[in-house]
Amino acid sequence: MTYKKLKPKLIITRPVESANLFASFFERNLQKEQIIISPAIEIKFFSRPKILRKTPNLIFTSSNGVKAAGQATDNNIRAICVGDRTTSLASSLGYSAEKYGDNVEQLIKKLCLNTNIEGNILHVRGKYTKVALMDRLLVAGFLCHEWEGYDQIAKNLSFHALNAFKNGEKIILPIFSERSGRLLKDQIPNFDKCHIIAISSAVANVFLDESPASISEAQTPDLVGMRSSTKTVLKTHFLSN
Repeated sequence: MTYKKLKPKLIITRPVESANLFASFFERNLQKEQIIISPAIEIKFFSRPKILRKTPNLIFTSSNGVKAAGQATDNNIRAICVGDRTTSLASSLGYSAEKYGDNVEQLIKKLCLNTNIEGNILHVRGKYTKVALMDRLLVAGFLCHEWEGYDQIAKNLSFHALNAFKNGEKIILPIFSERSGRLLKDQIPNFDKCHIIAISSAVANVFLDESPASISEAQTPDLVGMRSSTKTVLKTHFLSN
């Protein structure tokens, strides 16, 4: 089962490490030249503050937050996590990690039902975030702080990626965040040949004023959901035996 006949291009705009992982899911079905990795964002980590070592409860809403915090200084430090990948990474770095849902809203709901959280909480976040998690937890009665552990620096798309759009090639475009979507809109004149896979309805809404070839939303807002939905788009629009 391949998707080579119509030669679609899979353009992955995640940061390099995450993009390489996502690309690996499709290497059997697409030729090397059909996969273009062109990050729209580059992750830059900041120096770790002293408060990181003194806080008994850390909230990680992304794997980049875990990487920003680094190895746990104490295996009793609780990591309150969003998503399987984030939880697994936190556990591998020595934290007492537990998944509190697949998105921030689920995390807040579960956290508010948990009476076992004692002491300060520190949310390790990126520079750009949608939900004011610290403010909501403070209102709920938690002793919560936040640390901006990393920046998400905008990058220009590569010459190879831009040419695929300019030449009107058929493109599969998975998008993992609202900010990535907006950055792409700043660089791409139109999406009429693009099959967009959005990680959430909020990301899909970024493209309400566009007319892509198709737009679909991942069944779950995570890596597994995006992989499954991207494969579904490939089968639906580009399958050849």
